[in-house]
Amino acid sequence: MAKELFHNAVQTLFPGNCFEELLINFNFFHPTCPKAVLSRGLGFAITLGSILLFVPQILKIHAAKSAQGISASSQILALIGAIGTASYSYRSGFVFSGWGDSFFVAVQLVIIILQIFLFSGQTLLSVGFLGAVSAVTYGVVSQMIPMHVLTWVQAAGIPIVVTSKLLQIFQNYRAQSTGQLSLISVFLQFAGTVARVFTSVQDTGDSLLIVSYSTAAVLNGLIFAQFFMYWNKTEADARKKRN
Repeated sequence: MAKELFHNAVQTLFPGNCFEELLINFNFFHPTCPKAVLSRGLGFAITLGSILLFVPQILKIHAAKSAQGISASSQILALIGAIGTASYSYRSGFVFSGWGDSFFVAVQLVIIILQIFLFSGQTLLSVGFLGAVSAVTYGVVSQMIPMHVLTWVQAAGIPIVVTSKLLQIFQNYRAQSTGQLSLISVFLQFAGTVARVFTSVQDTGDSLLIVSYSTAAVLNGLIFAQFFMYWNKTEADARKKRN
């Protein structure tokens, strides 16, 4: 049993005969293995990092007992995009390292959206939202939601991602501040989507995923840049609240 688990773990990180080529034959100039192993390793690193991606954001909202400056519409659209990517990839049989971050991001976005509803006094809306998410999850795992629907959702994820990020960008621009947005979470999101472009090209070759991650990387970069554009205003707002 232990031997089988070890073999599966090795195959996950070293696809095909890459373990023998790289670690036994020391064939570091193999035409495909170095890129494949780098992609798998990077994918696992992104997935592990995504477990804590929005934890700073969640803690910041909890500490402030407020989600001011965070667009609920943006977060909901981002959740649809994350669920779409995770569901599409899961049902397509892609390796977990290629989409696990979308799963963990979706879980954390659910928490953030619940915080937005609860701290704004919309308790019933939060209950309905949680019920809808549970129903979708069951539909994907039980395969009650057909694959062509998931493909459509993944394709629709591109304009959804664009709309989601533009809503947050516009809200920041209108307030001339990034509000309760977490610099750490936004940076990790930006870095993760940039890395995902590479892993998607290498591991899946799926054009829907590649375009989706490329678009998200550009827009996440714009939101990250807004922290430095509105830094003085955001700091001034924070000082006013402390006083």
